[in-house]
Amino acid sequence: MGDVNKDMIVLARDAAGLTQTELAERAGVSQAKISKYENGILAVTDIDLDAICAATGYHRDFFYSTEPVFGLGSAFLFNRKKLTAPIGVQRRVQARVNIARLQISRLLRAAEIDAAHRFERIDIESVEGGAAEIAKRVRAAWRIPLGPVQNVTVAIESAGGLVLPCDFGTRDIDAAHLWLNGEPPMFFINSALPGDRYRFTLTHELGHAIMHRFPQGDIEAEANAFAREFLMPAREIAPELSNLSVQRLAQLKQRWKVAMSALVYQAHALGCITKSRCSSLFSVFSRLGYRKAEPIDIAMEQPTMLPQLLELHRTALGYTDADLLRVFMTDSPDFFDVTGDKFRTPFKVTRSTFPFPARLTKRSR
Repeated sequence: MGDVNKDMIVLARDAAGLTQTELAERAGVSQAKISKYENGILAVTDIDLDAICAATGYHRDFFYSTEPVFGLGSAFLFNRKKLTAPIGVQRRVQARVNIARLQISRLLRAAEIDAAHRFERIDIESVEGGAAEIAKRVRAAWRIPLGPVQNVTVAIESAGGLVLPCDFGTRDIDAAHLWLNGEPPMFFINSALPGDRYRFTLTHELGHAIMHRFPQGDIEAEANAFAREFLMPAREIAPELSNLSVQRLAQLKQRWKVAMSALVYQAHALGCITKSRCSSLFSVFSRLGYRKAEPIDIAMEQPTMLPQLLELHRTALGYTDADLLRVFMTDSPDFFDVTGDKFRTPFKVTRSTFPFPARLTKRSR
């Protein structure tokens, strides 16, 4: 089987939000040993590996994995976060996203995605009109009708992407995505987000995935511009953005399924309102408490690909719950939050529950 991968010890510890000292106390192993194990100075003993497994909840197989680990903000993994997010929180989310990608990729070995559309990377530097023009092209390629995008998650899954709401354990990070060669794009979204912010954040990450393989320049502004045009196409929404009031914004929020604040930003970006009016509206939002929680809830979109992957393994491949736990290399697969329940529940999802936008089939070989 080879040697224990020291990086997987760090990954498991970060995912649990533990320091070396805390892992040592939980595992009953000295902190000096944990440090040497993580630095590859000392070979992990079988007894200590079992203790680390018990302390972190991962099987022995997990620690022998040789999969690479990707960092937040790398060319493979982008994240939407507050600038104040503590390093420890970033490390925990980075670890959880990497582990989730490893777990999902193990399921995908036996599945093929039959999608109506497809993802293509577009070099933003080569497109006149930048991010907004790219958003228009994606809408056209994916045959999204005029008007509001009824379901961003369905649009992404119809192109073969996976959307995975996750319990990040923090509100400081909204989302991340990974798109590796040979795998579909995977979008990890904080399940604590309200429905309107979920849609914008997911579209923001979609922009990163398509435009920023080699990030340079102000990629956050570009991803925001992509999201605004994808969700609120300028040509269609501009006539609706004049003479904005709080009441009018509330009506538009229901129609376009985006936050009132996003509508104000788009109105200002399109020249439909002045900078002064933009500031005035945000002052009203602050007075009413809307900067923290807007009125009018937008329904949370429900992904379907992960439940379908689990169903494929259970029904077509004969996997039991115990088998699935082995695939995920853990006894406590409670990271994902797919339909408002923890990850254990989707093991029992039935096909009739979900209108799948893309079809998964057994891999022929």
